[in-house]
Amino acid sequence: MNVSPGAGYSSGMRRAACFLFGVVTFSCGGGGNNSTPEERDVSGNYALTYDNQLKIRLDVAGAVREVTQQGYGGIVDFGVVNGNPTTLDLTAFCAKPEVQCPSEAFWSKVAITQPDLKSSRLDLQKLVVVNDTQHTLDAGVRAASLAGLVDHNQDDRFILGLGAQGGSAGSCAAISISLAGGRFSRTGESTQTTMEPRSMAGRVCSLDAGVADAGTSDGGSDGGVPPGFLADGGVDCSLVPITRLVIPPGAKVDGIKEGKVFLGWAGGCAFGPILAGATVTFETGYTGSRSGNYDPPPFIEAPVVLPDGGADAGP
Repeated sequence: MNVSPGAGYSSGMRRAACFLFGVVTFSCGGGGNNSTPEERDVSGNYALTYDNQLKIRLDVAGAVREVTQQGYGGIVDFGVVNGNPTTLDLTAFCAKPEVQCPSEAFWSKVAITQPDLKSSRLDLQKLVVVNDTQHTLDAGVRAASLAGLVDHNQDDRFILGLGAQGGSAGSCAAISISLAGGRFSRTGESTQTTMEPRSMAGRVCSLDAGVADAGTSDGGSDGGVPPGFLADGGVDCSLVPITRLVIPPGAKVDGIKEGKVFLGWAGGCAFGPILAGATVTFETGYTGSRSGNYDPPPFIEAPVVLPDGGADAGP
């Protein structure tokens, strides 16, 4: 999904971002405009460290096989698929010139900025990430960049599409759901857990009256059970632990947490024509530390690209 850059974002684009953030397990709420540019500022140079704990999934006609692998060496064995022993040589696959595995598609050193921070009051901001692996470039050479979205209203979580970046063409093109994401962390942040009333569906409720619009416990309408109550007469509400992120006022960004890179390819790229209709995906985690103020090498700003979640990003 390509989104043209601009100072503001349409309601459709916000809906698309909400949908996409949910796809990668990020929560999503309304994009407010009460924060200051200083509070929304996540710019800087960052050094990224990958855990290289790979989750590799092979999807053949909806049947998914998953293998966990440490590092990019060795052979991944998916067992017998469609009557054929199926393995993947990770070293050879990632060495293909037309393939970029996670730590290649999203770089080890990056410079990050928000070009619309001063002109847009929205919590949802354009995010530009520049490859800073090599800071000093020859004359006329420009570094690669990616652009996506960061939402200050959702603990500075961000998402970048890698479909146009993570592969070449034909059978080895990265599929459009490929992404990099994470959360910008802040100095002194902590988590706080409290016991709060929730229904079985996770809704806020009252311990005395349940949830007014929850319906019957079995989803039916003919059981004679009042809304918000259970079939045995109890209330559909109980205390459960709710964990929230607590950030001190004015805390500055110091790194990236909950980082994830997810890349996928058509099966033909990894296994040849025999599995051309399949898909193979890699997922790995990373963290980042802020190494200094925003100082990019020369680069050409990329347009905003989001993973293809099937949502309308139009006005």
